[in-house]
Amino acid sequence: MQSDTRTTDLDATDLQLIDNLQLDGRMTYTELAHRVGVTEKTARRRVSRLLEARYITIAAVTDPGVLGFHCMALIFITIDGSRLPVDIADELVTVPEVHYVTVTTGRFAMQAEVVCTDKQELYDVVFGAIASVSGVATVEILPYLRLHYQQARFSGLPTGVGGIRPKPLDTTDRAIITHLAADGRAAFRDCATALGVSEATVRLRYAKLIESGAIRVMCIANPLRLGYRFSGWVTIQIGENGRAQDVAEALTRLKAVSYVAITAGRADVIAEVIAATGESLLAVLDDEIRVIDGVAAIGSLTYLTVYYKAIRPRGPSTRVDPDADDQTG
Repeated sequence: MQSDTRTTDLDATDLQLIDNLQLDGRMTYTELAHRVGVTEKTARRRVSRLLEARYITIAAVTDPGVLGFHCMALIFITIDGSRLPVDIADELVTVPEVHYVTVTTGRFAMQAEVVCTDKQELYDVVFGAIASVSGVATVEILPYLRLHYQQARFSGLPTGVGGIRPKPLDTTDRAIITHLAADGRAAFRDCATALGVSEATVRLRYAKLIESGAIRVMCIANPLRLGYRFSGWVTIQIGENGRAQDVAEALTRLKAVSYVAITAGRADVIAEVIAATGESLLAVLDDEIRVIDGVAAIGSLTYLTVYYKAIRPRGPSTRVDPDADDQTG
């Protein structure tokens, strides 16, 4: 999924469809059409167009560790001026381990979020696949100590559902999430067959996973294409007596914050902030983030272009023994 600074052709109906699919990416077309006030045929056609044009993707949002990715990092990239940043981004996003590429203002022209199985793979990807791309001058790793919070939702519709946080899961839960990560709208019947459990088990487990905040299947939309032109990364340094975990948790309570990770290196915490105007971004930075206890300094990197890929499992879903694990509570 790519975005640029040009005006897009999303109309009010498209935005309503995206809003509702951000609430629930598995919403039936019948329900979706009813909520938006169009025919089911129109809803299907519009959503298909949005998917084909890569305005959106529908996927399971979960802790990447569930999918076997136990090492994540944000890579700060400087460029040598021999190529346009967007051309470099086009190439970087083809690297399998690269999940998110942003071209931004500020000292670092680009950032790439990578999801890897371990530190050795991280090292190989950063200093091999990324550093060797023509036009890349330097790379700097901010390894995640914890992916603390994911929201990935910019819908204006009210919901009682919070963001995604790491949760303890058993084998069956992990298998269900892995299957839905490959296809967020996969039929529960097909998921049950693939995993060797009953459809009722899949439905019950899925409902509990949603309730616990371990997973959400939702429409992932690029904020720039939805009009949030002043979105970007915020880097945060913690003061001498501050705690990164406390600051990270405080950030999750801010409406404009969609993503929080505790990191090592240049920043102690990073957050993605979604803002439509310069004034709204300034208000978030000055009135909401700088005043958090423990924050010593912040920096902002405003998005110019965003390239996004949903995190997919690398291998096929594994069949599970339905009697092997206790039911989740």
